[in-house]
Amino acid sequence: MRPALIVAFALAGTAPVAAAETRPDETALRYYAVQRQPERVAAETERLSRRFPGWTPPADLWTAAPGAEDEEGFWDLLNAGRLDALRKALTDRARTEPGWTPSGALAGALARRQLREEVRGLAKAGRWSDLAALAERRRPEIEAGEAEVAWSAAEALARTDRAPEAIALFARALAAPGASAEDRRAGLLRALPLLPMAEIDRLGARIPADDLAPIRIDLIRGRLSAVLHDEAGQAVAPADLAAFQAYAEAAPDPDQPALVAWHAFKRSDLPEALAWFKRAIARGGDAMVAHGLAHTLLRLGLRREAEDVAYAWREPLVNNSLLFIDILERDLTRATPPAIEPERLRRYADVTAATASGEGAQALAWYAYNTCQFDAALAWFRRAVAWFPKEATVYGYALALQRAGQQRAVVELVNRYDGLFPRVVGLLFSARSERPSPCDAPAPRPAEPAVRGVHLDLGPRPDAARAERGGRVPQPDALEAPSAPLVRRSDFPVAVTPENDLRAAPTGNPLAVVVPAPSRAAGRPPTTARRVPGVGPMPYERYGFSLLPAWTGATGPSVPSAAERPAPLGSLWSAMQAVPADPPAPRDVATTGAILHTLRKPLP
Repeated sequence: MRPALIVAFALAGTAPVAAAETRPDETALRYYAVQRQPERVAAETERLSRRFPGWTPPADLWTAAPGAEDEEGFWDLLNAGRLDALRKALTDRARTEPGWTPSGALAGALARRQLREEVRGLAKAGRWSDLAALAERRRPEIEAGEAEVAWSAAEALARTDRAPEAIALFARALAAPGASAEDRRAGLLRALPLLPMAEIDRLGARIPADDLAPIRIDLIRGRLSAVLHDEAGQAVAPADLAAFQAYAEAAPDPDQPALVAWHAFKRSDLPEALAWFKRAIARGGDAMVAHGLAHTLLRLGLRREAEDVAYAWREPLVNNSLLFIDILERDLTRATPPAIEPERLRRYADVTAATASGEGAQALAWYAYNTCQFDAALAWFRRAVAWFPKEATVYGYALALQRAGQQRAVVELVNRYDGLFPRVVGLLFSARSERPSPCDAPAPRPAEPAVRGVHLDLGPRPDAARAERGGRVPQPDALEAPSAPLVRRSDFPVAVTPENDLRAAPTGNPLAVVVPAPSRAAGRPPTTARRVPGVGPMPYERYGFSLLPAWTGATGPSVPSAAERPAPLGSLWSAMQAVPADPPAPRDVATTGAILHTLRKPLP
């Protein structure tokens, strides 16, 4: 089933016609015919014809088996829909007149009405499995009964993954001898949101083209939805698209122009999509329409406009909040970021704090780091690592800690993510960072002094001119985040639990290397990482440092055989195969030994 179609029908102004409202109840007419009362039959026929244009009397009206002559009160109860009262009246008469039974016409009409009410109740309650089971048990009655009952049963079959049976039932209902053109149109519209468009085309081929003219727009809408859902072999003809565009132009609700806009967006006709999305927004389009508008602006290169749209619609739809974070992230994370207005940074920081976005926090952190705002960078990196600890974020956090001179915290961070982020571990063995800060290199001061008051007061800075170039990054502690409790900076980083399976197992495990007692405090978890199965050699192994055995007992890196399974291009193992493991330079031996000694020592 296509949910988008159901929404479209609800908002289109052309809903499927319910059979109960367009098909007359013929029970009274049949009663008068059984009673051989031609005057009353003629009057009832005239009344039904006026109320239901196009209706014709049933062919077997005068050939039905005669029934009792005094059932008029029963028929009145049936026509009024008082089934409980009718059943009680029938029971009372059978008790007072032994051997009496209702006529076949009355019994059949009552059975059909009961079936209709039962089907209606199950459909209204959404009990599609029960309705499908009922359709299986009473298939002959449903197929020979009213069209509304057949449509509801077919819907239940379609919703319970029995599409072939549903298609067959819809086909029989549409081809029923007594079905009028209105009945066939209503049945096809009932099937439209339930079946693939290819099946709708096959069912529509059974109906004369002239009879389908009143629902042409509905069928085009269904085809547009099929194209958006990538149904095979579906395309909208230019004439049909022009007809629907004309309809959408005049439609008062926003969902019709939005459907045209999404179709144009899918075809990468961005100017056309932009015009229709703007038209839908002007008519009261919702946050999903705004989402399409923002994506269209983004693909047209109007990044600032897309950012504003996503920000304005961030609360009704979380997709817009995520898109807002993503749009500015690319500029924020550049090694040489462009100047960004302080109010935009403040807005971005507010959304990041309110949604606890790890992506947004690391973007602000990198921007602060690359504009020499190191206090703000460290604070945002702490948030980012807590909310979404991916490798680039942990790596930036380690750089910020190094810049702050917190070497012991760097070692703790490396130890925590050992086996997960080799690039972070490599920081301990690199003479320089792989991503140097632009503040490291001196730059000439500008001819005119920059305006103060919009940047962080960080005291002495390595390169004040570079810092002046960017906007002020707000400290996360200064932001108000009503949707989440305030978090103190001292709460981060979060401590590693002893149950971390990347740490060494407690003593007593035969696979664990027992560290001598004097080398660590009692009750403290060991700080040396054990080998992780499926991970290649770590950077510090080239210096002779050995990990503890893995839980499988393996003492060597788990690397694929070059003959059996070449390392995938871009993986850590392929990179290490391409670069020979050179021994450390003599000037780095002392530093390396100190680092390894620190890794072996217990942490307080």
